[in-house]
Amino acid sequence: MNPFEGNLYLTGFMGTGKSTLAQALGQALRRSVVDMDAELTRHFGAPIAEVFREQGEGVFREAESALLGRLSRRQRLVVACGGGVPVDPANRALMRRSGRIVALLGDPAALRARLDGAAIAARPLWGDAAAVQALWSARQAAYADHDLGLDAVGMELSAKVEAVLSHLLPDQRLPVVLEGRESPVLATVAAPSALRAPAAGRRVALLTDGHVAARHLARYREALPGAVEIVVPPGEASKSLRRAEAVYQALLAARLERRDLLVALGGGVVTDIGGFVAATWKRGMDCILVSTSLLGCVDAAVGGKSAVNIAGSKNQVGLFTTPRQVILDLAALSTLPGSARREGLIEAYKTGLALRPELAAFIETRRRPLLAGDLPDVAAVAIASAAAKGAVVTEDFREMGLRRVLNLGHTYGHAVEGWHRCRVSHGRCVAVGLRVSLELSRRRGLIDEALAERAAATLRALSPRRCALPTADEAWPLMLHDKKAAAGRLVFVLLAGLGRHICVDDVTPEELALAVEAVQRREDES
Repeated sequence: MNPFEGNLYLTGFMGTGKSTLAQALGQALRRSVVDMDAELTRHFGAPIAEVFREQGEGVFREAESALLGRLSRRQRLVVACGGGVPVDPANRALMRRSGRIVALLGDPAALRARLDGAAIAARPLWGDAAAVQALWSARQAAYADHDLGLDAVGMELSAKVEAVLSHLLPDQRLPVVLEGRESPVLATVAAPSALRAPAAGRRVALLTDGHVAARHLARYREALPGAVEIVVPPGEASKSLRRAEAVYQALLAARLERRDLLVALGGGVVTDIGGFVAATWKRGMDCILVSTSLLGCVDAAVGGKSAVNIAGSKNQVGLFTTPRQVILDLAALSTLPGSARREGLIEAYKTGLALRPELAAFIETRRRPLLAGDLPDVAAVAIASAAAKGAVVTEDFREMGLRRVLNLGHTYGHAVEGWHRCRVSHGRCVAVGLRVSLELSRRRGLIDEALAERAAATLRALSPRRCALPTADEAWPLMLHDKKAAAGRLVFVLLAGLGRHICVDDVTPEELALAVEAVQRREDES
C-alpha cells in the first residue's frame, strides 16, 4: 500500500486554466489547494505586474522560488504554479522530488480565444501578440517537462479531472472466482465508461437510491443512454421484500428480460437489493454491482451475498449470487460525508485485524488523512480490503470455513443493530461488536493487552459517537437469529493475534456479559 502522498504541480502558460483545475482537483482529491500567484500577490501586497514594474522580475522570481521551496516541504497539496515557475530547472527539479507535474498545454491564439475581456485586461501582455508568441516559444521546453500533459483548450474540465485522477489512481483489476465463475472487481475513477462495453447491444435497468441519484446519476446517463432508471428510498428500510417487489414491478413494466442487464449503483443497501432482484428475476439476469460507498467497496459489494431483512433481523432472506462484475467507483468516494467514510474504515479495519496486518497498520498510522477523505489513501484502503475479501470468497464462497473470518465483530454487532431497530448505523454497531470481540479475545488470553488497547483506541477514533449497548441477556435472543448460528449455538469470531482468527461456539452468556460490561464501562469513561 503506497498511495501518492506528494504534491501535484500544475504548470502551463497564462490562460491555460491552472487555477480553475487546481480547485476542481482539490475537491476531487480532498486535498488543500495553493495558488502561487495569489500567494505572491498577498506577499507583495500588489499585483504581479506592478511588482515587475516597481521591483523587477528578479525580485519576484526569487520570492517565487522561495515559496515553491516551502511548498515542496509539505505534502498532499494541489499547487497552481505561475506560468514562469518551471522555466528555472532548479524549480522543476524541486517539483519532481516532491510530487508530480501536470502541464496544461495550448498555443497562444487558442488560449486567447477562450478568455473574456476581463481576463485579457488583467494581463496586458495579451495585447502584444508578438511578445506573447515569443514568451510562449521560449517556455516550451520547460512546459514539456511533465508527468502528464493535458489539452488546455480541447478538454472539458471534468475530462481533465478524470485524466489526472486516472494518472494518480490507474485502474486495478482484482480476480475473483465464485464457484468456477469469474466475478472480477474493477477499481476505477472512470466507472461510467467501464459500463459501456458490457451494456452494448442490450437493455439496461439502472437501480439506485435517491441520495446516489442526486450525486452521481448524471455521470452515468451518458454511458447508459436509454437505461430504465429505478430509484428507491435511501436507507436500510429499502432492504425488504416489499421494496424488492416494487423493483420487480418496474422491471415487469419495462419488459426487461433475462438477457438484459441490471446495474445496481450505490452503497451496500442498493447492491444487496440489486443482487437479490437480479438473481431472482426470471430465474436470473446479468448483474453488475457499482459501489459508490466505501462500506460497499470494502465489504457489501464483493463476495456474491445478497439479502433482504425481515422482522427486524438483518439478511434473513437471501442467496449467494455471482455478479458479472463488481466496479468500485473510486471517484465517488470523495463525495462521501464523514460519517459514511467512518463506516467503511471500520469494516476495512476489521479485515485488516483478521486477515491483513498491513491494512490495519495503514489505517492506524494514516487515520488523519483517511478521516479527512484524502482520495488516494481512501482508495488504497478500498482496494486492499476488496482484494483481501476477494481472495477469501474465491476460496470459500458459501461460508463453510475461511469466509467466517469476515464476521469478526458482527455477531454482537448485528444484535446491537437489531436492538436499535436499524436506527444506529451498521458501521457504528460493528465497531462496538469488534470491541466486544477484542475484549473476549483478551479475556481468553488470545491477544495481549497492547494489541487489544491499540485496536480499541483505533475503533474509538473511527467511531467516536456513543450508543447504548444491549446487555448480554437482551442481545442473546437476537443473536440466535444470526445466520452464523449453528445447531442453536452462537458462533463468535475471535482474534488469535494480528491477522489470525479462530471461530468458537462456547461463549457463555456470563462471559459475554463481562465483555459487554467492560466495553460499556470504557464508553462511559471516555
